[in-house]
Amino acid sequence: MKKFYLLTMLFLFALFTNAQVTVQGVPRNDIQSTSNNQLNTTVTTNISFSDIQYWVGSGTNEAAFVVQWNDSKNPDALVWGFRWNGTATGEDMLKAIAQTDHRFFTLLYPGTQFGTAIGGMGFDLNGQNSNALYKSGNITYPYYPLNGIVNTAAYDFDDYTAADAADHWGSGWYNSYWSYWVKDPTDVDFGYSGVGASSRVLQNGSWDVWNFNPGMNSFPISSTLTPVSAYVASTNFTNGYFMVNEEWYGHTNGSVNFIDNNGQINYRVYSNANNNHAFGATTQYGTIYGDKFYFISKQAADGGDTQYTPGGRLVVANAQTMQKIAGFNNIGGGDGRSFVGVNENKGYIGASNGVFVFDIANLQVGSAVTGTGGGGQYAGQIGNMIRSSKYVFAVKQSAGILVIDPATDTLINTIPGSFHSIVQAKDGSIWAIQDQKVVNIHPTTFTTTSYNIPTTKYLGSWGAWNAGSFTASSKQNVLYWINSANSFVSGAQIVKFDVTTKAFNENFAAVPGQTGTYKQIPYGAGLRVNPSTDQLILNTTESGYGAHYQKNWIHTIDATGTLTDTKTLNDYYWFPSLAVFPDNTLPSVSSTFPSQVNVNNASVIDLKTIVSDEDNLSSAIVKSIKSNSNPAAVSAVINASDELVLTPMASGTADIKISFNSNGKVVEKTLTVNSTASVLATAEVKKIEFSIYPNPVTDILTIKTQEKILNVSVYDVSGKLVNTQLNNGQINVSTLPNGVYILKAVTDKAVYQQKLIKK
Repeated sequence: MKKFYLLTMLFLFALFTNAQVTVQGVPRNDIQSTSNNQLNTTVTTNISFSDIQYWVGSGTNEAAFVVQWNDSKNPDALVWGFRWNGTATGEDMLKAIAQTDHRFFTLLYPGTQFGTAIGGMGFDLNGQNSNALYKSGNITYPYYPLNGIVNTAAYDFDDYTAADAADHWGSGWYNSYWSYWVKDPTDVDFGYSGVGASSRVLQNGSWDVWNFNPGMNSFPISSTLTPVSAYVASTNFTNGYFMVNEEWYGHTNGSVNFIDNNGQINYRVYSNANNNHAFGATTQYGTIYGDKFYFISKQAADGGDTQYTPGGRLVVANAQTMQKIAGFNNIGGGDGRSFVGVNENKGYIGASNGVFVFDIANLQVGSAVTGTGGGGQYAGQIGNMIRSSKYVFAVKQSAGILVIDPATDTLINTIPGSFHSIVQAKDGSIWAIQDQKVVNIHPTTFTTTSYNIPTTKYLGSWGAWNAGSFTASSKQNVLYWINSANSFVSGAQIVKFDVTTKAFNENFAAVPGQTGTYKQIPYGAGLRVNPSTDQLILNTTESGYGAHYQKNWIHTIDATGTLTDTKTLNDYYWFPSLAVFPDNTLPSVSSTFPSQVNVNNASVIDLKTIVSDEDNLSSAIVKSIKSNSNPAAVSAVINASDELVLTPMASGTADIKISFNSNGKVVEKTLTVNSTASVLATAEVKKIEFSIYPNPVTDILTIKTQEKILNVSVYDVSGKLVNTQLNNGQINVSTLPNGVYILKAVTDKAVYQQKLIKK
């Protein structure tokens, strides 16, 4: 009897043991062995390793990673490839794919006694980049993946849902779960894995299949596997524009997104390029100068950010690659506000306690410009700054506009008044804005002329400073801004001001999304003009506070005020602060700039019309004398009117090298000056001029110059001489075939070369 009882107990124990299933190494009595989950399965897949399109990692070993959601969304069973050297686990493969493919995301419980538990996996099927999870239906505070991973500290996987219901997503432990199937090169069939991914050691040629069991229902491994196309992150930051983000205060440090010309929004491009490094807390300003991108944050770090490594109040990055160059927590003792490039070796940092010199060449924060501090953090802070061809103009709260001589780093003037922002127009004029006035500031005498805004106001926000919507076109002589509802809330109208006619259009364009209970409102700067396309870029968020701020849009408005495009960002508390545009072109010096001149009296060459830049203000290009090979023969200076003044000092020849700096990008031209000793009085200074018109020309070309023309030659593109006939300052080109030619003119003062188009 006792023997029979013992045999019975052993039988029941064996039966119970066989009934128990392990899920990722965890014994589960609630899942029966009759489930297909524990049976070996024969699967004839439709692909081999050679069919896999997207390989992650590098090395000589290869494994396949399959995720099957069984959610009736297609394609379903997706496959990636993983390469490695040495030893790797199934967990290593999953994490590498999640980090690299920004469409794939996963929910993990790390640190259990069985290793890391895989509780959920998702894939962005519709390309909306809305990878986020809601826990227990809480849409106010979503969970956003870092390196494709959301971590939890319990087996609470059943509580999570995807923010985008159109995406693949499956998670669970008690009501649904992920079964884990593996196959190594020596295995004939796939087998159910009794261990988790942390204990699964990969072999060269292994397959890992994660097969979701929704509602505890079992599904066979699909015979149709779909290779995932390669995820291509943007690495070209020239064709499009950036959106700098304050980010979610108390949760994340600042970031920057890139919107390419194909319409794709590339999120956190700086963090992606720098192993999850970010900026400081509340990144409010960014600008590109030369080949560097300068990001300014109010504080050095957000203490609530456990995902991204903070970068400091000033972060300097390569503008083409987003690779970090330097970061600074301390920028003079204050909080960050703005940045402006002064020349290729120097910039100015605007802070809550003054303007500080930044050594671009040596990447060092210097001392304050004397006289720019004072007034307190929220009573004397520095706002926007601009660089004209001669000076830097900086807005100081309550005090006015500070005028700084960048040659000596000295404050030379203060234009008193309560101003919000400052810009430079296409014609070179300087404009500042007050509550209900735009104020013209003469660029060299600093005299002011005010124009009252008829009905609306621009109130700005110094209390929680942002760069503001006051902006200028580089293609038209116009200014734009968004009207204000009050000191902290923007209005819904874009205002246009014609600098030439001084006319206001307070209904130029409307902010979209003004219907319904929760309307779109501009955030941060809100408005900027793309210097290349002349389109207005308007960023908005949703009114209503709280979870509404997860809704963000970027609108494009053309020069007629017509809305031409709208992009919707993935749901997140971006708090976008400022659009920044790449600087892709060098300044271009006109062919009318002579290579050689003869002077026997003081002469000037007007440099304002000599140089231009396709994606920057020509009027803001800084002109300077780089070198003078013989100052004893010729004095060369550039005056306040951007004129090169050449004064003969003695007989001789000098090579004058002139530098043209457009937003940190520099070209140089050398002018050979042949001088005699005769020097006229100032009143007898003569201007050196040369131009041709019309161009393109059909028949008669006219040459305009005050100099004596010695000879003229016209060459085709091959260098062949085709015309030398000059009659009373005109050339008949009617017999020439249509095309491009080079005209060379030698005068008693200079030698000129200019492109000529015959049509």
